[in-house]
Amino acid sequence: MKRIEAIIKENKLDDIVKAIHKVGVGGITVGECQGQGTDEPPLVGDYYSKKWIAVVVPDDKVSDIMSAIANAGCTQSKGDGKIFVSNIEQSMDICTKEKGLI
Repeated sequence: MKRIEAIIKENKLDDIVKAIHKVGVGGITVGECQGQGTDEPPLVGDYYSKKWIAVVVPDDKVSDIMSAIANAGCTQSKGDGKIFVSNIEQSMDICTKEKGLI
């Protein structure tokens, strides 16, 4: 299992969620965050409001999800966001205690 996290522009949230659903992933966590770019104006010095999305998917869906996020989130301007992928060692449903769920 992999966790895919994306920091995106707020106005692209609905488009990206729809794109993720089209790939066949339903469970999505969304939050608000702030950040700034690393080296070039206008993204350095000020904090910009962004959305944070996280999904946990089987390994074979990673490429499709990353492409869906990138295609739906790209505005051809600086600050469109970043995608991060990390390994999930284990998961467990809180109520059923079933392990290994996605």
